[in-house]
Amino acid sequence: MKSETSKLYLYHLLSVSLSDLKLTPHLEKIDISVPQSGFGDYSTNSALVIAKKTKQDPKKLAEKIAGEIAKHDSKKAFEVSVAGGFINFKLTQGALLKNLGSILDQRDLYGCSLDGEGKSVIVEYFANNVAKPPHVGHLRSAVIGDCLYRVMKSQGYKAISDTHIGDWGVQFGILILAFKTLKPNEEALDKEPINELNRLYVEMSAKIEAEPTLREQAKMEFKKLEDGDEENRKLWKWFVDESLKDFEKYRQALEILPFDYNLGESFYEKHMPEVLAEFQEKKIITTGETGELYIDLEEYALGRCILVKSDGATTYHLRDFATYIYRKKEFNFAQNIYVVDNRQSHHFKQLFRALELAGYPAESDARHVDLGFMSLPEGAISTRKGTTVSLENLINEARRRAIKIIEEKNPELENKEAVAKSVALAAIKYFDLSHNRKTEIVFTWDKALSFEGNTGPYLQYTHARIHGILRKADSVEVYDVNLMEKETLKPQELEVMRKLTQFPEVVEKVAEDFLPNSLCNYLFELSQAFNAFYQEVPVTQELDGEIKLFRLKLITATAQVIKNGLYLLGIEAPEEM
Repeated sequence: MKSETSKLYLYHLLSVSLSDLKLTPHLEKIDISVPQSGFGDYSTNSALVIAKKTKQDPKKLAEKIAGEIAKHDSKKAFEVSVAGGFINFKLTQGALLKNLGSILDQRDLYGCSLDGEGKSVIVEYFANNVAKPPHVGHLRSAVIGDCLYRVMKSQGYKAISDTHIGDWGVQFGILILAFKTLKPNEEALDKEPINELNRLYVEMSAKIEAEPTLREQAKMEFKKLEDGDEENRKLWKWFVDESLKDFEKYRQALEILPFDYNLGESFYEKHMPEVLAEFQEKKIITTGETGELYIDLEEYALGRCILVKSDGATTYHLRDFATYIYRKKEFNFAQNIYVVDNRQSHHFKQLFRALELAGYPAESDARHVDLGFMSLPEGAISTRKGTTVSLENLINEARRRAIKIIEEKNPELENKEAVAKSVALAAIKYFDLSHNRKTEIVFTWDKALSFEGNTGPYLQYTHARIHGILRKADSVEVYDVNLMEKETLKPQELEVMRKLTQFPEVVEKVAEDFLPNSLCNYLFELSQAFNAFYQEVPVTQELDGEIKLFRLKLITATAQVIKNGLYLLGIEAPEEM
């Protein structure tokens, strides 16, 4: 699928060299990092660590290890140097050219891996609630989850996506009560059912705040739903069906990959009694003072994890237990990834700890990929309080701005509407993905829909610019890039080539730490390196035919890597803008 990465090859060289020098017992792990600019592509402190344990001179030991590495480097991939006790590695021109050839051979598969082959990974994201139109607050889970799903698939995992849509719980008691006691607008209900249901929910929530006794009525409506009341079941089924239609509309609008499963919370209703029976058999359930059933997690400073309330209604904790256990049995996953904002951190800590008590390895095979909360300048986003910016308005406004920019910069462009849609989604998605997922984000129109600087449209423009150059150039015929090894390449060419080698390692890192912003940073740096190269080095104007052809190959590879990276972010790479 892909050639061995430079970093992986370096691990091999270090491992063999340290073993031959009988130094391996003095080192727990080989650490390879990226040094400051000017010191090479990679660095290791292994000599420093070993020297401290064996009381040797760090510099002399580093030189000894460096000499051994040079002997084993049959590929002639690295120039090795020593700075104090650090050993630095700089990729040779030959290694950079070989990687360039790999990109041109592998094309769309460059950056892919078989590391996860044979392992299943479940990615749960975009878990919108029934009868509520998605808003900008749902954007984070949607685009980050879609990116991680794509990344895990690219690394060879059998990735399985599931929305786990919120279609069960007390909120349905509130909605059913609202539907029965407030007067729905029949015309609005026919044309835009989700918006009208949301209006009813918001109105009833306000009434409950003013009259707390109404909450008990809402709880009773949900209890009736759980007990199989025919009227409530019929209403609930209609709410869910209309919501799934709406959900699919927004999935397509955001151009998120189709989900493998849409198993909502209600799917696990039939499995909940089995879970209760299993947990009771394992003696981890306690009955509370008012009859509620819970798992006592006080000794872990996690309080009580309630499964069944005193009125007999179940909690989403119980549904999440049933979900994990069902998935474990059905898919035997290596990882179960929950892409959910950080307000649910306590919930997942309780979930994973309780599952461990029940004998499941949740603290090692389940992961809460926590997201910083997105808010508005005036405060938190709340459907209940009606303070939201809808995804529909966001997408429409982004397209409007994109069309305006295209009209100004390229009025002759034939497919303006299609490009505007692509650019709009790039701006929206990249705004979110380029932030560290753990940070809090304040949504503002200007920041979310920026088309300049470190943005999705900037990366798209760089990709389109390269294809514009290639269209004007002669055909890029087959050419062995390794022939350039005898040439003295310009620093700008080498800089672009160095960035290109890093792509597989960046993708691999995202699959480990689930931080897509590192991929965004990489693509921005690659685009900057290309634009600096193109400003200072002639390509189509180059008179030497071989050098011209090499540079066309170099920019072809650059466009390919930008395209591959944008795909993983869920962003289209247009060839013309």
